[in-house]
Amino acid sequence: MSESPALRTPPTATHGAHAAAPDDRSPAAVSGPPTVPGRHRAAATVPTRNGSDRSGVLWPLAALVVVGLVAARGLRGSTLPEDGALAGPAAALLRGVSGPDALSPAGLGALHTAVYATVTRAFQRHATLVGAERELLLVLLLGAAVLLWRTAHRLDVPHGACAVGVLALGALPVFASLHATATPAAFAVGWLVLAGWVAGWASTSRRPPAVLPVLTVLAAVLAVLLAPDALLLLTAGGTAAMVLAARTPGRRIRAALAGVVLLGLLRVLVQRWDPQVADPQRWGGTPTRLVVVTAVLVAVGLAAVWRLPRSRAAGAALVATALLAVAPPSGRLPALLLCLPLGALLLGALAAASAEAVSAPALRGRPRALLAVGVVAGVLLLGAGTAAAADLARTRSDDFGAAATRDLVGWSAEQLPDGAVLRTSPRLAAELVHAGADPARVRASGDAPGTASTGAEGQVLQVRQGASDAGGPVVARFGDLAVVDPQVVPPTPQQLTARRDLAAALLANPTVAVPTADADRMAAGQVDPRLLTLLASIGAQDGLELVDLPAVPGEPADAALRRVVLGSVGGRPLADDPAAGTRLRRWLDAQQEPFLPDRVADVDGGLLIGYTRAADPDALVTPPGGR
Repeated sequence: MSESPALRTPPTATHGAHAAAPDDRSPAAVSGPPTVPGRHRAAATVPTRNGSDRSGVLWPLAALVVVGLVAARGLRGSTLPEDGALAGPAAALLRGVSGPDALSPAGLGALHTAVYATVTRAFQRHATLVGAERELLLVLLLGAAVLLWRTAHRLDVPHGACAVGVLALGALPVFASLHATATPAAFAVGWLVLAGWVAGWASTSRRPPAVLPVLTVLAAVLAVLLAPDALLLLTAGGTAAMVLAARTPGRRIRAALAGVVLLGLLRVLVQRWDPQVADPQRWGGTPTRLVVVTAVLVAVGLAAVWRLPRSRAAGAALVATALLAVAPPSGRLPALLLCLPLGALLLGALAAASAEAVSAPALRGRPRALLAVGVVAGVLLLGAGTAAAADLARTRSDDFGAAATRDLVGWSAEQLPDGAVLRTSPRLAAELVHAGADPARVRASGDAPGTASTGAEGQVLQVRQGASDAGGPVVARFGDLAVVDPQVVPPTPQQLTARRDLAAALLANPTVAVPTADADRMAAGQVDPRLLTLLASIGAQDGLELVDLPAVPGEPADAALRRVVLGSVGGRPLADDPAAGTRLRRWLDAQQEPFLPDRVADVDGGLLIGYTRAADPDALVTPPGGR
């Protein structure tokens, strides 16, 4: 019977022909092509291995397709609290804005993301930074799945069992939102699996290239810098290997105690190095789901320690890391992500060992039974792929706030005066700039005030995400984004009375025509006093026909109206009489602040006249001491 598939250790015996000892009862060597160093042991005994390898490749390839479909469905789904954690700093880095420390996990994650976005033009191809970020996370997951497959197969795990590991890594719905979470640890997973693949390559080669150890160390160092939790995983594995290699019980006890102390110290160091909030909602999970995932990881690790002799160190590392950093109350997201590929690798090896134990000798001489098992497995895999594809087709693609961000940027460009500043979180600030906002008029929370925040108007508005109205009155809302102005000043009763009196005088003018609905809003004092004064002046001189008082999209229904569409002035239609329109434009251009309009444009039905918003418009038209 062949050995159970497990993670291989470097060979200690020399390759080549062995001289038989006098008492060696093994059959005489058969002449033939020499074995190739570094290949799988089965290749030396089974002539048809290459053919079976070619057909067996279909299993992990099909598993990769299923993983891609499941992951695509999860990555195009709803938003998560960590959205923008990678793309936001990366976009700022590409604009030359300083960000996190270059060697911190956040800084390295931003650098990796910036490199990907530059090479693939992801930021230019996506309407939002989050959309580009989700694409990157999908690429990282598929890359990690491919490396996991190749690592497992290099360590003598059959292709069919490799497919089990690949599916466990990326096709389980419980992990869909986890793989969509933006964290530098997503890059660390890829580097750590790459380090394992290179190490496996070196261990199975008789004369490995000298560059392989260097690549292994480099990949491992990058994984640690991106996710310090990798130190726990590597230290736990090294400690377990030392305990297993010790020849006396005393040495084993001393090695185990030293490892426990070292892991405890590293656990404290890791939290200080890369603080993490123990909140499963960061990756769309719940405390119960976190407990279940931890229990599964511990069970897989213990099963590997018991069932896979050559994988005991890896199994012990998985158990130790899961208990130290994944299990509540720790709940460290990077540790959970790093444990997933190791758990999937061990699960694939366990599946291979279990399949061999069950199939031998019951199915070994029954090719029809083996064929039936293969057909059933293929049907199940095909069904999983079909279900994943159908689910992906039914899932509505989230625009990740692209429409809301675009509308907010357009509103700020048209309705805010020069010098007004939007202050928001760093991630949302990056999205606003990506959507076309002027970087000089967007400030991330914590930035030092710039010249834009001390402009003529001096307005500083807060942009917040969510339904909360904390921080001041909401002056505009676009989807999930709310614009709050803490400097807004509501009109006093005297100012409202002044608005209504001026509106009554305007409406009493027989040369002024106003629709009933707009007249009611004027009489209620809902028109900006700058616009109301301008209309009263035009009506007193020439008379006017008011077509509409359009509200500004996104602003509350009770907001002061700052725009008007005039159909005619002095009885001359503005849409049909260019001379009348030119005369009115010249008159408007001659106005002084605060009555000089900020926008004049031809529209259907007449001429649009508008003002940008002001925190206290009544104070602009009220004489000193008139309040």
